[in-house]
Amino acid sequence: MNYIIKYGRNFMAISNSIEADSHKHWLLQMFLSSKKMLTIEVNGQLISCSAILINMNILHKFNTEEEAHFTILVDPTTELGRRMRGLLMDQPFYIFPLQKYIFMQNTLKNALEQKSHEAILSFAQSVTFQFTSGHMKNFDDRVVEVLNYFDDCMHEDDFHQIKNLSKKIGLSESRLAHLFKEETGIPLKSYIVLHKLQVAYESIFNGENITTAALSAGFDSPSHLAYTNKMMTGMSATNIIKDSEFLKVY
Repeated sequence: MNYIIKYGRNFMAISNSIEADSHKHWLLQMFLSSKKMLTIEVNGQLISCSAILINMNILHKFNTEEEAHFTILVDPTTELGRRMRGLLMDQPFYIFPLQKYIFMQNTLKNALEQKSHEAILSFAQSVTFQFTSGHMKNFDDRVVEVLNYFDDCMHEDDFHQIKNLSKKIGLSESRLAHLFKEETGIPLKSYIVLHKLQVAYESIFNGENITTAALSAGFDSPSHLAYTNKMMTGMSATNIIKDSEFLKVY
């Protein structure tokens, strides 16, 4: 069982076949068990819980051990990501309190029992509703402009280069890079790589094969996409999409 769900620039999965090696990435990641406690390794520390949120750039390792789990990879520049960062308070992880994870866990169980796309998508939406309140940082207008360029880039290579972005924004390359990192917590170069990976998965969602998705997203080759994906997810792209059902939250 492997459902992959796209929610804006964020990606969710409900799976019993996740086996991720130690890795880290510039995304936030939440894990939720469907039944028993999950065990996850964070910065070399084994943690047992039912629901946990991992901060960006934190080393972690996870195996579903053939039990259904939910996970979401969250772009920290999105509204959902900014609210989640408010929970983390710059800590490496946040363990959800009983009252919140019990609700999400029961909703996940119900979705799995119904075994329908509608139930899965309803659950996915319900998770995001848990983060509709709380602190959300507003970005500098120039950073918002950069993010808007990425949203509208049409996957053109010039949007994936800091020198061209800096000209459009009217800042030097070093000043733009510093401002972006200061506002979002992510190095601009790293965000460009993340954006290209998001674009590749968007293409895969739309039915493209890995080779076409890699090249259309701006990777030099399919092997470059495979390497980047392995470094950022701890898994191979082929294994992630194998036998998966792709859904979108609208």
